[in-house]
Amino acid sequence: MPPKNETIRLLVLHESQDNTEQVINALKNSGIATRPEMVSDADSLADALKDNPWDIMLVGEITNGVTFDIALSHVRKLDKDIPCIVLLEKYDPEIVVECLQAGACDAVVHDTHPHLVLAIKRELASLQSRRVRRKAEAQLAETEKRCELLLDNSRDAIAYVHDGMHIYANMAYAELFGHESADDLEGMPIVDLVAKEDLSNFKDYLKTYNKGESISADLRFHGMKADGEKIDAMMQLSAASYDGEPCTQIIIRRDDGKAAELAEKLKVATNVDSLTGLANRQRFETTLADAVRKSHQDKSRSALFYLAIDNLTQIAASSGLAGTDAVIKFVATLLGKHFRSTDTARFGDAAFAVLVPGLEVEKAKAEAEILCKEVHDQLIALPDGKTQQTSLSIGITIVGETAPNSAEMLSRAISASEKIKLAKGNGVEVFNLAEKASSSDSAMLELLIDAIEQSKFKLQYQPLVDVMGEGGEFYEVFVRLPLQDGKVLTPDVFMPIAIANQLGAKVDRWVMLNAAKQLKEHTKISPKSRMMVNLTAESLQDTSLPAWISKLSKAINPSGQPIVLQFAESDMVTYLQAAKEQTFALTQAGCPVAISHFGTTLNPLNTLKHVTVSHVKLDRSFTEDLGNEQSLGAMKKICADLAADEKKVIVSYVENATTLSKLWTLGVHFLQGYFLQPPGDTMHYDSQG
Repeated sequence: MPPKNETIRLLVLHESQDNTEQVINALKNSGIATRPEMVSDADSLADALKDNPWDIMLVGEITNGVTFDIALSHVRKLDKDIPCIVLLEKYDPEIVVECLQAGACDAVVHDTHPHLVLAIKRELASLQSRRVRRKAEAQLAETEKRCELLLDNSRDAIAYVHDGMHIYANMAYAELFGHESADDLEGMPIVDLVAKEDLSNFKDYLKTYNKGESISADLRFHGMKADGEKIDAMMQLSAASYDGEPCTQIIIRRDDGKAAELAEKLKVATNVDSLTGLANRQRFETTLADAVRKSHQDKSRSALFYLAIDNLTQIAASSGLAGTDAVIKFVATLLGKHFRSTDTARFGDAAFAVLVPGLEVEKAKAEAEILCKEVHDQLIALPDGKTQQTSLSIGITIVGETAPNSAEMLSRAISASEKIKLAKGNGVEVFNLAEKASSSDSAMLELLIDAIEQSKFKLQYQPLVDVMGEGGEFYEVFVRLPLQDGKVLTPDVFMPIAIANQLGAKVDRWVMLNAAKQLKEHTKISPKSRMMVNLTAESLQDTSLPAWISKLSKAINPSGQPIVLQFAESDMVTYLQAAKEQTFALTQAGCPVAISHFGTTLNPLNTLKHVTVSHVKLDRSFTEDLGNEQSLGAMKKICADLAADEKKVIVSYVENATTLSKLWTLGVHFLQGYFLQPPGDTMHYDSQG
C-alpha cells in the first residue's frame, strides 16, 4: 500500500461512468483515496499516459474499439511502471490467461468489488515495494561508490573474499603481503596467504564463521608475503556484499602483542557483562540484527527467548545487592548449561536473552518449560547464609524470513514474557502475531475513550496564508493523541478506530469545544481570528450540530463567523442528501462550510451543485504534481472554475519555494504547508514573531 494519506492517481479506460464511480466508491470505502481520470478512446489514453504520473490503471475488455491488449501496449511503449488490471464483463478463464499474457497484473469481473479492491491493494503494495527498491538501489549504488573510495584510501588492510577467493583487496592489503598491485590478489585463494602451520586453525575459524556461530576473538596467524617472509597478523571477519553478491570482509592487522592484548580487553569490556561473564545487551542486539539479516538472505530460522526473573525486586528488598547478584549469577550459570554453544546475554538488570539457531517453536517451548521447572526447583544459596527460590517468565518468538527488524523481534519476545509475568510468572508464552493484531484495535479504543473522558487529546494549529489580503488570522485545527512513551499519534492512526466504534462525533465535539476556548483567548490579541475544524461523517449527519455550533460561535464572536467546519469530499459524496441538508443548515446558522480533499471524484464540480460550501481545499495530489505542465494546467483550470463559482480556494502541502511561486498567481485564496509554517501548539504566525 502507498504511504498513509497519499491520494492514488487512478486512470480508467472504460465506457461506463456509473461502473467507474462504483469502483471509486468501493476503493474509498476500503480506505483508499483516489484522484481518478476516465478516458474512453486510444488518443485520450495515449495523452493521459504520456503527460501524467499514474499509480494504477483499470482497463475494460474493449472500450470504443480499444481492446485491453492495445491499451497495455501503450503502457509498454512508454516504459512506465503502471500496474494494469483488466475489468471483465464476465469471468472467462481463457480471457484471464490472455490478459495476463498481454502484461496485465490481473483480470477481475468489473462488479465484483471486494475482489477488485483486494487486487488493487495488492498491486499498489507491489508498486510501492518496487519504488522503494529502486530508490534503495540508487542510494546503495551511491553508498558503494563512497565505500569503495574509502576502502581504496584506507590504511587498514581490507579484502573481500567469496568462496575462499579474493575478489577485491585495497592497496594497504596488497602492500602488507608484498604485492605491488591489488590486482595481483584477485582470484587468489585466501589460504595462499596463511602459513602452513596455521592452515588447520584458519580453516576451523572460517568454518565456524560460515556456520553463523559466534566468534569471540580475532584469529592470530602467520601471514605469507609474496617473497616468502612470514608476518604476525590478526584477522577479523564480517559479513559484507560486493557488486551485489554476498561475501566476507577480511581486515588484517599486524600483531605486535600489546596492541592486540589491548584490543582484546577493550572488546571484552564493551561486549561482556561484568557480573555474569555473558554477552551484554549491546553485543546481543548486534547478534540479533545479524540473525535477522541472515534469515532474510537464506530463510534460516532462530528461536528468540526473553527470560525475566520474576521476584528480583523482592530478593533485593530482603537480601540486598549481594543477594540479587547471587541470584543473577546462579540463573546465568544455569542458562549457560542449558543453552550450550548459543548466543546468551544478560539483557537487563533482571532479564536475559537467548538466540538459538534452527530451533522451531514447539521444541523451543518445550525446552523453555524444562528450564522454568529447573530454575523454580532450585534452592539458591545467598552470601548471608539464607536460601532463595526464584522463577522465570519466558517469552519466545521465531526469527524467520518475514522478521521485520531486530527491535520489533525483541519487542515481541518481551511482550510475551510480560504477559506471563502479569498473569502468575513461572511460565512460557509464545508470541502470537494474530493475537496482537486483534488486540491492537481494542487497546486503541481504550485509549480513545480515556482521551475523551480525561481530555488527553492535544490540539495543534497551522496558519493559512491569506493571498488575497482580506485580513484576519486563519488557522486549521489538527488533533493529536499523545502516548505515555512520548509518541504522538495522528488522526490517520486513531480516527478509523473512533469512527468504527461510533466515537467520531464525540472526538469532533471535543476538538471544537477545546479549540474554541483557545480561539476565544486568541481573539483578545487578534479579534478577527478564525479557525477551520475537520469533522467526520458522523457530524455530517448530526442534526443537532447547527444549533450547537451557532451557540459556540457566538460565545467566541457574537457578530462574526469565527468557525469554519470542514468535511471530506468522499464523505459528502457518500452521504450526499445529508450533506446537502447539513451544509445548508450550518450556513444558515452562521457557520461557513469547507470541503476538503477536493478533486478525488470523476466529476468533483458536480458535487458542489448539491452542497452549500464557501471554501474548497484541493487534494494534496494537485500540489504534488505541479512539476508536470499538464498538472499545472489542470490546477489552473480547477481554480478558475471554482473562482467562477465564487468559492474560496485553499491549497495545502506547500513544501518548497518553487511550489509557492507557481501557486501565488493562480488566484487561490489561502496557502498552507510546512514551507510556510508547520502546525504549532499555539495560534501564531511566524511572520509576526
